[in-house]
Amino acid sequence: MASQFRHHHRVTYSDCTMGNHVYHARYLDILEAARGEFFRAAGVPLASLHEHELFFPVVESHLHHEATARYDDELIIEVVVTELDQQKIAFAYGISNTRNQIILSGLTRHICIGPDGKPKPMPAEFFNQLSLAFTGKPAAPAAPPARTPKSPSFPA
Repeated sequence: MASQFRHHHRVTYSDCTMGNHVYHARYLDILEAARGEFFRAAGVPLASLHEHELFFPVVESHLHHEATARYDDELIIEVVVTELDQQKIAFAYGISNTRNQIILSGLTRHICIGPDGKPKPMPAEFFNQLSLAFTGKPAAPAAPPARTPKSPSFPA
């Protein structure tokens, strides 16, 4: 898998307001779906992380709206890991439509926690799989620094 992951989403009626544009908060749901597919494509489905009592709540999010998406638009969501270490992961996103119009750019930061809600380090096996998925290289053996992949093709 390349450092940039793409996910497609068809705008549903339930995504839209009465004015036929995607409701602003629904973009967070769309990004979450893309993020879940990123983890699955990286070989680390979120369900397997949950089975190991690892959770990645969002601790920060930013969205910059450029244009509106409407019912039945096909959206392309680009996901790029911008930061990764054993306790946190950050993503940059770009959403465009099939007409190459930028709809939204965004960012989310997540921390790794256990069921008690306290931060905990990600086990090496998961960390290495995620590192390999976005850099093409396994993680360094001891206390790897945060990694920054290629810049996204969208404004972050």
